[in-house]
Amino acid sequence: MIKVTGILSAATVIALAGCTYNDGTANQPATGAIIGGVTGAAIGNAIGDDTKSTVIGGVIGAAVGGAIGTDMARQERELNQQLAGTGAVITNNGDELRVILPEGVTFSTGSATVASSFLPALREVARSLNAYPNSTVRVVGHTDNVGTAAYNQQLSQERALSVARILIRDGVSSSRITYSRRGYNEPIASNATAAGRAQNRRVEIVITPTR
Repeated sequence: MIKVTGILSAATVIALAGCTYNDGTANQPATGAIIGGVTGAAIGNAIGDDTKSTVIGGVIGAAVGGAIGTDMARQERELNQQLAGTGAVITNNGDELRVILPEGVTFSTGSATVASSFLPALREVARSLNAYPNSTVRVVGHTDNVGTAAYNQQLSQERALSVARILIRDGVSSSRITYSRRGYNEPIASNATAAGRAQNRRVEIVITPTR
């Protein structure tokens, strides 16, 4: 058991060094392979309780994780191309993609109705989700701290639901989609400034690969 743990630890340390490109940006396929490999090795070791099972589990897990990471990187690139100029922002942390829809381009102030000018962008998101069906989708509404907590909770829920309904209307299976509200409880910037409040007023589409 000690030898197996040592192998895993050493492999993880060495592999992590390869998780970035020369320019310092994240190598998502490599990250996925490492996460999958370590997870698969742990499962293999738990099942077989020997080095052979650990190695087999690690190889399988790395292959699956690498494929997932590659798909996520490809989907991220495509979404960036499809949504260029819309105001939407796509982030990839290696475990999930986040499509951030700022209020300023998605809704009128205080409204939960998606602006007609933004509907083509959501159609592109739906097209991407349908092209990469092995994922779950969470639509999460956020606000700034102007107004009561109850008002912001309700507004964030209605906005998340509006976006979820449009994705379903555009062909994404409802079984993949959940929605939730956060109100002003999860800011990404300071609510002390107008610029910060504008960043906090958003809906996020969180795309998580199914493993």
